[in-house]
Amino acid sequence: MAADKPAATNYIATLLNDAATIPIDADVNTYEIHHPPWFDENKFKRGQKFYHANLTGAINGALTGLISILAIPSILDVLIFTGQSSTPVTAFKRYVLTILHTLNWYSHDLKPGTDSWKSLAYVRRIHASSGKAANRKDPKMMVSQKDMAITQFGFLGFVILNPQKLGIQYVREDFEGFIHFWRTIGYMLGIEDRFNLCTDNLETTRQQMQLVNDQLLRPALQSPSSDFVFMTKTMIDGLWAFSNFLEYDAYMFLTRRICNVPGHYYWDSDERDGSPAVYKQLGWHSRFMLAFLMTVNEVLLFIAPFRWWFNLQTVINTKIVNRYFPVLAMIKYGIKNAYVRVFY
Repeated sequence: MAADKPAATNYIATLLNDAATIPIDADVNTYEIHHPPWFDENKFKRGQKFYHANLTGAINGALTGLISILAIPSILDVLIFTGQSSTPVTAFKRYVLTILHTLNWYSHDLKPGTDSWKSLAYVRRIHASSGKAANRKDPKMMVSQKDMAITQFGFLGFVILNPQKLGIQYVREDFEGFIHFWRTIGYMLGIEDRFNLCTDNLETTRQQMQLVNDQLLRPALQSPSSDFVFMTKTMIDGLWAFSNFLEYDAYMFLTRRICNVPGHYYWDSDERDGSPAVYKQLGWHSRFMLAFLMTVNEVLLFIAPFRWWFNLQTVINTKIVNRYFPVLAMIKYGIKNAYVRVFY
């Protein structure tokens, strides 16, 4: 099916206007978690399988995606208001919790009573209550349909738009399954179909994502606020106890590179855009970490044995070390704060 370019353009206009004024849930107590009418279990599971096969690249795509959406002022304002990620320890707990929730969605059947279902209900309730509290303080602040759709981009947008920069291996059906997975998750977290970034058409979804990237994220990343710098540095500092491969300048470079910000070329084969090479301005430690990350993402993950090995290390770090033996977090934040519980 051919993509409809006017539909993608209309989507952005609707997102920036209508969606910006509608909260994700007007009433915390009236929504209901249920499958969307167009839910396809086989496609959903195909999306889960694709994620696990590309675990390292998909996690890097989500992390850089998260960094990019924090450049959107309306998202950042609510995050700052909650006060739950403005110090390294609170950032550690908040973002590890986000990782654990998404792993639930990727790892379990989407049926009532499962950890995945309970996780989605919990996250939706938190979004609704946070948005309502922020709106009471400032009528202009809310968790809007627009902000949720842009946040949806953070989890899969870079994977779909720039798979070659994340070591992603795929065929068309993998992307269709991954998009259906996030279309379903978005719906169950309260995104109306008309605002859902993901559609039933791969080309249209790509076009909508490209417009979000080009019109919203890239300009915001080119001229970020001081709050953005503070909050992203705090996030990386906090999550270092989760993965000591995190380094601020290296990951900011990766984020802007994947978002196609000028000056973020690296390899000799990369197309030059006339802007100074940003990586040459980094300190030696940042350049060392960047070289490692670039080699992993854009070279080694395309080689099957290396991809399997890095995926295995990611599984061990995420599901075993940081869940049961979070030594770095214990040293940095204390035993009580090192263990993050998904459900309370």
